[in-house]
Amino acid sequence: MIKLLQIFNLGMLFVLISLVLGCATPKAFSAQGTVTAIERGKDGYTALLTDQKGQRFNAVISRVNLAQSGGYQELNIGDKVTVYGDTTRLGNVLSVKVSQLKK
Repeated sequence: MIKLLQIFNLGMLFVLISLVLGCATPKAFSAQGTVTAIERGKDGYTALLTDQKGQRFNAVISRVNLAQSGGYQELNIGDKVTVYGDTTRLGNVLSVKVSQLKK
C-alpha cells in the first residue's frame, strides 16, 4: 500500500512539473507578411498581414508594447514587414502581440 502511494505521488509530481514548465515557456513567434488592412485603436492599431503562403494573421501593434524597443512604426497597406511577439488564437484567427517590428 505504501509503495502504491509513493508511485502515485511521483506520478502527480511529474504531472505538476510538466504543467508548470509547459505554461511557463511561451513559444516565440516571428513571421513576414504584407499589410492588407489596418484597424486603428486607442494606443496603436491592428494590421492584418498575409504571408507568402496566403495565411492571414493579426499583428497587434501598440505604443506601449513597443516602448522598450523604441520600434513603434506606422505601417501602410502594402508594406512588407517582419513581426516578432507572443501569439494567441481565438478560433481560427491567430493574433500576434508585437514586441518587435521590422520593415
